[in-house]
Amino acid sequence: MNDWRDFDTYIRDAMPSWHCPGVAVAVVRGDDVLYRAAHGLRDVENERPLTPDTRFAMASVTKSFTAMSVALLVDEGKLAWDTPVRTYVPELVLHDAYASEHLTVRDMLSHRSGLPRHDLAAWRLELSRAEFVKRLRHLRFSASFRERFQYNNLMYYALAYVVERVADQRWEDFVHDRIFEPLGMTGSNFLPDPPREGQVNALGYRVERDEDGRAKGLIAMAFGAHTEVSPGAAGALFSTLDDQIRWLGVQANGGRWGDVQLVAPETCAQMHLPVTVQPSGGPWSELMGNTLFTYALGWSVEPYRGHTLVQHGGNVEGHSLMVGFVPRERTGVVVLTNGAMMPLRDALLYEALDRALGLEPRDWSARMHGLFDEAFRGMAHGKTTEVTERREGAPPSHPLGDYTGTFRADGYPDFAVRLEGEALQARLLDSLDWAPLQHVHYDVFAWDLTSFFDQVIRVRFEVDEHGEIDAVALPIEPEIDDVGFRRQGVELPSDVIEGLVGDYVTAIEGLAFSFTAVAGKVYVTARGGIPEEVSPFLVSDDSVGVRHKRTRFVFSRVNGRIEGLTIKAPGMTLEARRRG
Repeated sequence: MNDWRDFDTYIRDAMPSWHCPGVAVAVVRGDDVLYRAAHGLRDVENERPLTPDTRFAMASVTKSFTAMSVALLVDEGKLAWDTPVRTYVPELVLHDAYASEHLTVRDMLSHRSGLPRHDLAAWRLELSRAEFVKRLRHLRFSASFRERFQYNNLMYYALAYVVERVADQRWEDFVHDRIFEPLGMTGSNFLPDPPREGQVNALGYRVERDEDGRAKGLIAMAFGAHTEVSPGAAGALFSTLDDQIRWLGVQANGGRWGDVQLVAPETCAQMHLPVTVQPSGGPWSELMGNTLFTYALGWSVEPYRGHTLVQHGGNVEGHSLMVGFVPRERTGVVVLTNGAMMPLRDALLYEALDRALGLEPRDWSARMHGLFDEAFRGMAHGKTTEVTERREGAPPSHPLGDYTGTFRADGYPDFAVRLEGEALQARLLDSLDWAPLQHVHYDVFAWDLTSFFDQVIRVRFEVDEHGEIDAVALPIEPEIDDVGFRRQGVELPSDVIEGLVGDYVTAIEGLAFSFTAVAGKVYVTARGGIPEEVSPFLVSDDSVGVRHKRTRFVFSRVNGRIEGLTIKAPGMTLEARRRG
């Protein structure tokens, strides 16, 4: 057995070099725990120490639990890996008709549906799973069905709904009753509130860096802002080191921990068999000396120094985790950190495996620094150029107030813009909170999401043929073109609606329009025609605007009273006076 006496020293020496607040690590072989320790702080401001019972947001490590929830139903004969999902859930329809008919749970678990991430279609969104599944049909594909690996959280959100429909039980309750309870995972749930009294969470942090990528300090991040619905079965698990030791034991021991055989050995093995080849090459392949990386069912699988390593990491809101094991050796490692995008988690995974497997040491922390220190410099320079790459003398085409409003795209939360003082702010409604929207040049603005994702996104407003702000293009999904969000009509106050109701005549004999209102909706009727509903797009002290198709009706207001009407149709502009 390896000597673990100096592993504590290795971890404590590595942590400051990565500016990692705290880390909890465990190493298991079979039913034995070879190493278990927590280092550093769960709360930096109050200097509160991390313990093996401290809870972490487990991010995408959750995916292995989703795979297990499916596997349990496969064991019971209620689900099959390769039967089309629509057999069980007919309402699950995708943008691609062929994929809709043939998609299986194996496809969904192995990221080969053809659908890219589209994460902002669901991030933090408090939406029922049934409603979320309905929205999937609007999200565009970036590859053919089963063409290639594309990491996709949304398929895991949908899998929770599949489990619910088949098991006739809420997914979170199913996982609690069928996984947490039998394994004694008493510190795990899908809410930021601990399940046991007195249990504590690790606060999350990200490293603040200067323009050269050097660490300046730590910034606290929101904890638990994501809900149990979203990211749900893709990343909403909260758990502890001690609970993850049990979970790792189940995986490394063919579905068994202690006296509990959670799932049949052959079903457990299915989750660890490669299905989809992941893209390889580049710096990570160079670092690992390997060009073969695959994805199984809720797990990644790769060769590692003569062994097969099954692992999965996760990153969410200031927490970065890694769980991995070598099936043949029944040996595994858990690494939990409360630092965002923390490469130390990977370094300690490989460092611990080398020690457990008796391999020649490689000092993985130093090797990771060789890769990531330069990457941190590149990311810092990227943020600098994002600010400096602006066209001078290119002001916005409209006053800032004209960019405000609500914009909508099928399948996504609404994008809203407001003016606070002299500055714009934007958010996704019922999802992300308000964040600065700063002018870059022309009608391009920078949406500052560093508080959520440490990112700045450039959005581009578009005008219609009349020169009015009509839409905004958001680069939500990098694998497809920018998503166009159309401006939604404004809501007219009841007194304004009452004021515009009436008849309006133009100078053209026989051409007149009547405006009526029913239940808060406004209708226009051309003489000799039928009533057509109009959509409000403007309300101000001096004008009110409504539109029907490509014709706009702009009413002039004086002291709150409607005085006249301008009709702007394609190829023609007419004035109309109010009758009576």
